[in-house]
Amino acid sequence: MKLKEIFPLLAIPYHTEELFVEGINKDTRTVGNNELFFIIEGKHFDIFSFIGSVEDKVVAFVAEKKRKSLVENIVKKKPIIFVEDIEKEFKRAVDIFYYVDTKNLKFIGVTGTNGKTTTTHLLHHILTGWGIKCGLIGTVGYILGEDRIEASLTTPDYITLRKLFYNMYKRGISYVIMEVSSHSIEQKRIENIPFSYCIFTNLSRDHLDYHKTMKDYFSVKESFFLSNPLATSLINIDDRFGRIIFSAFKGEKYSYGITNKKSDYRGVNLKLSSQGLEFTLEKVATGKQTKIYSHLLGKHNVFNILAVFSCIDCLDLSWEESIRFIYSFRGVDGRLERVKENIFIDYAHTPDALKNVLLTLRECGYNSIVLVFGCGGNRDKGKRKIMGKIASELADFTIITSDNPRDESPLDICEEIRRGFIYDNYSIVLDREEAIRQAIKLKDSYRNCAVLVAGKGHEDYQIFKDKKIPFKDKFVINKILNE
Repeated sequence: MKLKEIFPLLAIPYHTEELFVEGINKDTRTVGNNELFFIIEGKHFDIFSFIGSVEDKVVAFVAEKKRKSLVENIVKKKPIIFVEDIEKEFKRAVDIFYYVDTKNLKFIGVTGTNGKTTTTHLLHHILTGWGIKCGLIGTVGYILGEDRIEASLTTPDYITLRKLFYNMYKRGISYVIMEVSSHSIEQKRIENIPFSYCIFTNLSRDHLDYHKTMKDYFSVKESFFLSNPLATSLINIDDRFGRIIFSAFKGEKYSYGITNKKSDYRGVNLKLSSQGLEFTLEKVATGKQTKIYSHLLGKHNVFNILAVFSCIDCLDLSWEESIRFIYSFRGVDGRLERVKENIFIDYAHTPDALKNVLLTLRECGYNSIVLVFGCGGNRDKGKRKIMGKIASELADFTIITSDNPRDESPLDICEEIRRGFIYDNYSIVLDREEAIRQAIKLKDSYRNCAVLVAGKGHEDYQIFKDKKIPFKDKFVINKILNE
């Protein structure tokens, strides 16, 4: 595509307008020749530090307010084009270059504090089972048909998303199933995506280092639904925030739940065990019922299945056929995953998620739980003491350890968690591998005991102040057991 085709109304130097554009970029680390490079400044980005390194490769787009300083200080080897609204022009160029016909690509967005990953993966598993070509974007990775790409963010930035959509579109994929994070909503990464279905799982404390208050956090989540009035919304109304969203949303909507009798889709007669779960799914309006069997563990996964089934019903797919796909679904990497008999890992890194997974193990019949967990550095500090209290009350013994300490002292983080303990049923072991080793040894001291290693789930690294090292809880557990 030629430059003048993307910007027909801009004043472009005549010797550049015929340039064949090979891509759009705003990342100095990956910019290539013949790409349009948009210089969008951030907190840690200085235009003068980078313009010199890319000026001989690209046509650079810069905000008009920088014209005087650049003209006076930079000798240009290739043109710099000044625009009034750099963000607007960047998104417009991306949408043109990575064009997708959204009439042939349907979007399903899942948002909430917990459950997004399991819900999206289960939905992807069922649609794929039906022979429907679909892609997935989420925390564990991005799936484009047969290809899998490591995830950079739960919901990637604007241009990465459009590149993914573009590749999916070219592969003939018809449905995109997405985890929609609160950051992506706030930062307008999902702007202009015409969602056909919007799913709400639940809301509890998370990301308050970013959103500051629960009110702000909820408002961002609610805006996802209110900004998609033409979508069909599927909402958990057992959750109090879900009930608010359900009342506020004026478009087509359906509710699901377990305890709320006003739900359109209900899960009743729950039976939970360490081998899986079963319950009766009821569509209240018609009285239709069907038995659900799943290898997934815990009540929280009943909600995830209800979310998926309400969407399946809206897509007019047979319940009876879909049930077998639910049974064949073995779960997601790091989501209450049984690594070995009575040893589990889980991504739980919020108070509500930790509470749910501990209660789930109790519901599955375990008399005792030995827990290993920590909290990430440079994140919401207020949740640390809360999670300590939950661990003290619901686990028999907890080994507090490092998660991803980042720029903070691992010991300081562990001490903040310790302050929440109301019983003397803990120890602090900073080395995460050694903490896991001690937990596995300690298991034999308790009757019918489960070991839960929480917080990192699928992650295969640990982030410290000056380094990022390979570390995956599942691999470490297997290594210890094989020693």
